[in-house]
Amino acid sequence: MNFKTFNIANRDRREFLKTASAATLGALAAGSGRTFAADEHPEATADSVILLWMGGGMASTETFDPKQHVPFEKGMSPEKVLSTFPAIDTVCDHIKISEGLDRIASVMDRGTLIRSYTAGDLGHILHSRHQYHWHTGYAPPLTVAAPHIGSVVARTLGQRNPAMPPFIDIGQRFTLGEREELKAFHTAGFLGSEYGPFLIPYPNQATEAVQPPSGMNLERFKKRYAAYKKIAADSPIARHGSDYQRESLSRSLENAYRLLSSPAAKAFDLSLEPKESLEKYDTGRFGRGCLLARRLVEEGARFVEVTTEYVPFLHWDTHDNGHTRLA
Repeated sequence: MNFKTFNIANRDRREFLKTASAATLGALAAGSGRTFAADEHPEATADSVILLWMGGGMASTETFDPKQHVPFEKGMSPEKVLSTFPAIDTVCDHIKISEGLDRIASVMDRGTLIRSYTAGDLGHILHSRHQYHWHTGYAPPLTVAAPHIGSVVARTLGQRNPAMPPFIDIGQRFTLGEREELKAFHTAGFLGSEYGPFLIPYPNQATEAVQPPSGMNLERFKKRYAAYKKIAADSPIARHGSDYQRESLSRSLENAYRLLSSPAAKAFDLSLEPKESLEKYDTGRFGRGCLLARRLVEEGARFVEVTTEYVPFLHWDTHDNGHTRLA
């Protein structure tokens, strides 16, 4: 696994990932070991954000907060389960992580490990509630939809490239699992539709989202777009919404249309990437999503989230038969 260096400091500064390599937890590796103790509020220099989101409920004691090693035995009582994998050293003195994360251990000097976070009581185990909290800063349920952090960044900082959506969301489908709960925070909420995510469930199919349907020439597409604008003008938002909501809807339509005819659309085409780069990132859907995110940021995207996709009790959610699946 290869990692490119980037820096991460306190909440007022983020110099996020410019390039990702393999699709593992190693994507959390951060850059230089500089500290900012002498400068509590360093000058912000980042132009874009790439958020790599590992959706699920991976056990902290089997990843970044190992406890006493107790070998796993089938049928053992839950209260005896501490860490079912041994702890290993990292390049940082006095910091250990779980066996199996050896490559991450070699770059822990580039990251910030937080072990003090305690999740709030948001009810029965529904990871989507906590994901809502982390993505929006608000604890559900709410009477007003809260915006995703990507929408806040898009609204606050605006577009870097007028043709590129400021907030792009890669990898999450809404057709399985807690679909409605997931939809609740993958939105611009009260900020308006123009700041909502440009959704790409499958990185390999990203180009389909930025070109007219197959068999439709540009002239026909222009006519269809004009017809769609008329329909949108008679939508509930247009008829009953505020001036801000109507203007936001109009701008979101214009932004989408502008992208289709812009050279920036080529950034969505992974086939244009050099073979060597494709091989480095092609570790599956998430790895290709990381590659796509890098291309989009290079073309002017402001905020890109790439998720492993949250599906209850699958992928990164190891509540069910966790040790066996990890081993």
